Amino acid sequence: MADSGDPINRARICIDFGTALSKASMCLDANLPLEVGVRTIPIGAVAGATHHLLAPSVLFVDGGRLFFGPAALEHAQAGISEGRDPILSFKTVLGAADVPAALAQRMPPSIDPTGTLRARDALTLYLAYLDQLIREALRYAADVPPGIADAPRRYTSPVWKPGGGVDLAFEQIFNEAAAISQKLGRLFLSPDGISIAQCKDALDKAASAPGNGHLETGIFEPHAAAAASLAFTSSPTRFVMVFDMGAGTTDIAAFDFDETSDPPSLTEVKPARQCSALAGDEIDRIIVELILRKRHAKDDDARAMRSLKLAAREMKKELFATGKCQLKNGWISTTINAKDLADDEQFRGYQGALARLIAASLGAVVQRAMQVGGGTVDVVLAGGGSHLPFLPNLVRHVAGNLPPNVTLRVGPLSPASSFYNTIDPALSSTFPQIAMSVGGALVERMAPA
Repeated sequence: MADSGDPINRARICIDFGTALSKASMCLDANLPLEVGVRTIPIGAVAGATHHLLAPSVLFVDGGRLFFGPAALEHAQAGISEGRDPILSFKTVLGAADVPAALAQRMPPSIDPTGTLRARDALTLYLAYLDQLIREALRYAADVPPGIADAPRRYTSPVWKPGGGVDLAFEQIFNEAAAISQKLGRLFLSPDGISIAQCKDALDKAASAPGNGHLETGIFEPHAAAAASLAFTSSPTRFVMVFDMGAGTTDIAAFDFDETSDPPSLTEVKPARQCSALAGDEIDRIIVELILRKRHAKDDDARAMRSLKLAAREMKKELFATGKCQLKNGWISTTINAKDLADDEQFRGYQGALARLIAASLGAVVQRAMQVGGGTVDVVLAGGGSHLPFLPNLVRHVAGNLPPNVTLRVGPLSPASSFYNTIDPALSSTFPQIAMSVGGALVERMAPA
């Protein structure tokens, strides 16, 4: 970061609006020690979410009003019987082959029966909502400079296209979101939602008179995760392979770390980069279909499908944490256990495809390590899928017999700094999910070569 006497200009805020959950972090000053300079922003607490750092990435249209976050999930649950769907992801447009076309798409009637919203509108309104969450959280934050909410901002992206013009498109969206945030203010935080008419009016006015979204750049997610891993580890390695399993995509990228330069550099091992739909949502789909088969539900039972889709993420969490999960519907309950999933043909196929994905990336990293005489390869598991118990074993199985001068370390992103163990104990277990926002704010500590 450029040296400046203004603390706002020295700070960076990074937003990671994930497929399932959004996060935000801040670096007050890259020259400060991590335990002083790094702050996670509790947007989940402001949103009224289960975890104070994680805000559900969801919108729902109901009765001519637009609801955000946990309130949107509640209305979506109530809307199952009416054949209604929430907007559950905003990240797909970031990875679209044709971004303008993806942004221009109209929301289907099951999502927006008013026919008002395009994908671009939904993203803009959601970013305005996130802006309000950030501003409200920082309003009560201790030991931060006044006006810090106006620090330069970044967002994490599953793809990175330098010079492709995508950043300019998102700069315009951020600027329009800033104008909408200023116009509608704390209405975004109301459990009563905002009328579609107000949203449409704010969108139209922002298009003609955008604000200042303070957008500095997008950050390639695996680069951010690698930067976070290396910044917080007590034993950095030469090679870092990031395995980032989110809800919508699994992204793999690897980096060669050179700590002899100032700042230390991360050079990407480009043959290792992959993006796949073999992610958390695919496991959810497999679990949903497994339950439907157990219940002998019909394939066209739309109500059952909507109900299961909304419950799938929590059921998956319960299944991998306790070994079983249960879906109750009136007097009927359906239980599946870990063995049911392990024996499922679709899940076995999923693991096989994921293993081939890992093998292709890991092979490229090991080859690069061999070219420089070997070393340790850190496979850091990031994202919401990092705690899935089968992943570390799958990586080790794929690695097989490594060359004698190459060793492997596998595990979720876990900060060694005492900051995370003493000041905020909840952060350690959540670090794999918030690491991209943390690393995105810190990334100039590990500038790309």
